[in-house]
Amino acid sequence: MSTKLIFKRIALVTISALGFGILSSVAPASALAGTAIAAYVGPSNQTSVTVVGGDTGTTAVLVRIDVTVDSATGTSVSTNGLTCGESITATVITAPTGRNTGSMVDTGTAASNSATAGANSRSDLAMIEIAASTQETGTVATNNGSSTTGYTDWTDIETVTGTTAKIDSTTAGSIRAGAERIGVGNATTYARTADSVISCGNSFALNMDGTRQTTANVNKVSYYAAITPRPGADVFDRGAYTVRFELTDVNGNRVGVSDVKIDFASTPTKSDASLTLTTSGTFITKAALATTDTSGSTYASVALKNRDGGLVRTNLGAAPTLTSSMQVSTTAVPVYTDTGTLTASDSGVFGVDFGNHGAGFSISEAFRWRLWSKNYRRHSRQREHPSKYADHRRGLGTCLPL
Repeated sequence: MSTKLIFKRIALVTISALGFGILSSVAPASALAGTAIAAYVGPSNQTSVTVVGGDTGTTAVLVRIDVTVDSATGTSVSTNGLTCGESITATVITAPTGRNTGSMVDTGTAASNSATAGANSRSDLAMIEIAASTQETGTVATNNGSSTTGYTDWTDIETVTGTTAKIDSTTAGSIRAGAERIGVGNATTYARTADSVISCGNSFALNMDGTRQTTANVNKVSYYAAITPRPGADVFDRGAYTVRFELTDVNGNRVGVSDVKIDFASTPTKSDASLTLTTSGTFITKAALATTDTSGSTYASVALKNRDGGLVRTNLGAAPTLTSSMQVSTTAVPVYTDTGTLTASDSGVFGVDFGNHGAGFSISEAFRWRLWSKNYRRHSRQREHPSKYADHRRGLGTCLPL
């Protein structure tokens, strides 16, 4: 037998072995497969958030986890979302010095605050799976014009001492065939809501936060989870934690990962947040100011961001309220006086603004206004010749919460 023939036979055997191995790892052609994952903590796809206030029993952050599959039609649990065998697992991969990384399983195990905390088998954080039904999901139609998008309510959270009203819960008729039930029915199903794993048994929302898919191709779904400190964890004023969400396929292969950064501040002054003031247009004396939703209007706005340019939220998931005022300079002491307050919230009604409609002041007085936040100890001042300012000041202090 020639050497050449031996090499050929060895090659054929090797190829055959590899071929059978490859074939055995491919999912059935009829099954959907997750192809991408993306986790966000805010409506504009932010991935960093600072949470202010609360304690380990009353603090949480909502995360929207988008999963894209290779192909899908319809709008039901049998045609969309994770296939049974696929999963999303949450893990803390980085933590402040001396704190705990690792597993986020269960909410009952207390955190270790010893000198060797970093070696603890549980991380400082836990994950609670949130029902998608708590959100106003978008609608999926036959064309983009008819499909609608839903907007996440970022206050739909649960904490370790919460009421469990928003925890994910499914019945046998509302999940895929073969999926495990989760929810508050008994100890086993309840434990699955805090096992740090999202699977085909979890509920999902469609067309969230700007996504508009049609029935012909519904590739993306959104799952929700609340990240909360573990009982007794020393997480406040420590620094940022990085939580990683990992998507794996039916064979345990990693398909993709997505990270979010979360840090917890005990008070606003320890949040390292910043306010950035910007203006649009030119303020002209005695010129009436339109509301900010009017084309070409003149206004000022302030953006509140954390150290990474991300979000700042309260321990209940809401945007903080900024305390602001308008001021006029005087020749007396103090050199300025407050002339009214501004609100940092918007009713959403067209033509209604945050601004303050004032009574007007003498042009001989130098006018100064200051938009400031007592809570965050950041302020911005502007002092100019009075001819640049209007004595009719509606809209001057517009605050735009993120």
